[in-house]
Amino acid sequence: MRSNTDSQKFTSLTIVRAGLFIAMSLVLKVIFEIYIPLGSIQALRINFASVPLMLSGIILGPTAGFMTGAAADIINFIAKPNGPFFPGFTLVSALSGFIPGLIYKYIKRDISYNLLNTIFISLLSVGFVSVLMYKGLLVFDKVIIYDGKPLNLVYIIGFFVLVAIYLVIPIKITSSNSSLNMSKIVFTVSATQLITSIILNTYFLTVLYGKGVMFYLPARILTNFFMIPLYSIIIAAILNAVKGRFKL
Repeated sequence: MRSNTDSQKFTSLTIVRAGLFIAMSLVLKVIFEIYIPLGSIQALRINFASVPLMLSGIILGPTAGFMTGAAADIINFIAKPNGPFFPGFTLVSALSGFIPGLIYKYIKRDISYNLLNTIFISLLSVGFVSVLMYKGLLVFDKVIIYDGKPLNLVYIIGFFVLVAIYLVIPIKITSSNSSLNMSKIVFTVSATQLITSIILNTYFLTVLYGKGVMFYLPARILTNFFMIPLYSIIIAAILNAVKGRFKL
């Protein structure tokens, strides 16, 4: 059994599979979404609703992934409205399926995904620290001060450990499993989250609620520090389980 990534024909099987991905996204959005307060910056919103959408693009192709993401957002709004309907968020959901589909359909040759991932996490780290400094929340003196108080060394160590995990795990998994290019999966998730979550969602929130970019950006960057590796591991596990049934 093979994917319709090459032909992009919307067969009944493709529609059924898209429906399953939509259902999975809705369940994850409604049941498993949590908010973690962060004091001086906006709360982290943790959910895994994007995972099925990314999988739909990888397995079914970019066009089907786009339609799956758009349908999932519209149905989710009907089932559980959380504020006013905004077409920008529907576009973001659609792109969550479209971008992974594009990457897996058109980038066939081997490229240095590890290098790209290193560049991405470095820029993300510098961006997060720069945003906090811009807001006056983070100050480098004899000690690192966050929100007027010395920052506990545990948080600093944890930050660097998280960055190391982000960089090392894809290399280790790829080297131990030659059939699974974990670095490509991390690149795919990183590119998708950069465009959808960090850039577009931040912009659309400022348009919808009238607050500045810097109000939303720190939390969105920090959320992706945690969610990109988690998304990547989950997607890799699922793709590894179904790799014999689809041409990726």
